[in-house]
Amino acid sequence: MPKNLLYFLFLIHACAFAFSQQYPLQQQTSPVEPMNPTPVYRVNVVSRSTKAVNYRHHSGKTELDFIGTNLMPQASGRATVESRTGRMEINADLDYLQPSRNFGPEYLTYVLWAITPEGRPSNLGEIVPQNGKNSIKVSTDLQAFGLIVTAEPYFAVTRPSNVVVLENRVRPNT
Repeated sequence: MPKNLLYFLFLIHACAFAFSQQYPLQQQTSPVEPMNPTPVYRVNVVSRSTKAVNYRHHSGKTELDFIGTNLMPQASGRATVESRTGRMEINADLDYLQPSRNFGPEYLTYVLWAITPEGRPSNLGEIVPQNGKNSIKVSTDLQAFGLIVTAEPYFAVTRPSNVVVLENRVRPNT
């Protein structure tokens, strides 16, 4: 029995010691300092549409025009799309392109895009002015697409920006 009594007293002592400790919630906490105002980001969703052409069944060269958007209405251009085996060859000449930095310091170049009827963009290449002319000759494996030109921060972007400056216009004979 003395062994059980000793065990019982030890258990009571342990419980008394445990209950005599302060609860962690009652400990002193440092006051919370308010943060600076949370920044607010505004996102403008821009929706554009351009006509896509299925070039698969066109024989020879297909002529397209480029027209300027509201961002650069004086811009214009022409493009020739020619069907080759397994690819489409695009030769575009663009006129009256203003410096891309006019849209902000982050815009350094222009990029030609092919947009599928499903809306999937494909970066065709950077438009590099040479001797005052803005020309580009590229090819794509897409068969049906529309063409747009956007201002971009660099040439290798994977998604077009919302700064669309030119879009293709389908001619009546296309």
